[in-house]
Amino acid sequence: MMPWLVLEYAPVATFELRPSNTTKTGGKTLLCPTPYTIKMALLDRMIRYYGLDYGRDAFPVIRDLGVWLRPPEAVAINRTFQKILRPPFKNSAWTSTIAMREFCVQAGTLGIALSLPGDDLLSALTEMATAINYFGQRGSFYQIESGYESDGPPAGYVDATGPTQTRLMGFLQRMDDMHPEATFDDVSAFNPRSKGGRVAYNVVFPYRLVANASNHTVWRWMEVGE
Repeated sequence: MMPWLVLEYAPVATFELRPSNTTKTGGKTLLCPTPYTIKMALLDRMIRYYGLDYGRDAFPVIRDLGVWLRPPEAVAINRTFQKILRPPFKNSAWTSTIAMREFCVQAGTLGIALSLPGDDLLSALTEMATAINYFGQRGSFYQIESGYESDGPPAGYVDATGPTQTRLMGFLQRMDDMHPEATFDDVSAFNPRSKGGRVAYNVVFPYRLVANASNHTVWRWMEVGE
C-alpha cells in the first residue's frame, strides 16, 4: 500500500497565482496552488537543505507524486488596479501604466494529500513540507498547521493530478502538473532552454458562488449533499 502524507496549511497573506497559459499582464489568479507549484516548492526546499545533487536524485519521486487538494472553506477574489512600471523595450525607458490584479483571500486551511511510491523520501518530504512558507507568487504566505501519514486522502479531497472525469457543479480551475517524462533540467529555472515540463488540464472544485460584484467574487465550499 502506498503511503500518503497529509498536510494542512493556514494562509497568513493573500494568495496570487496566475494560470500557466497567461501572462502577468492578464492579472488573473487561481483559487489555490496547483500540483506543479506544490512540487516545485518541495523541490526548492530540498535543494536548499540537502544540496543540488540530492534534489536531482529526488526529482523523479517528487515529479510522480499524486496530489489531492482540499482548498479553504471560503475564498474571495478581490480585483483592483495598480500602477506598475513596464520594463524597457530596446532603447526605450521604463513606462508607467496601470494593470488589473486579482488577490485571493482564503478563509480556512489548505489541505494537501500526497501519495508516495514508497517510504524512501517520506521523512525528507515531511521535513521539507514544514519548511515551505509560500505557494505561488512570492508573498502568498502559508503556515503549516499539521502533517501526518495516512492510508489515503481524507474525505472531501479532490484529485488534482488529472482532469475531473465526473460531472460536478463548482468552480472550474486551470491546473498544471509536471509532465510524466519531465527531467530536472526541464523544470530548472537556471536552464535557458527549459520549457517547464508542464501538462495542463481542468479540475472542478465543489465551490458555490455566494456573492459577486465588480470588484470581488466570493465562493464557498460545498459538502456532499448540499
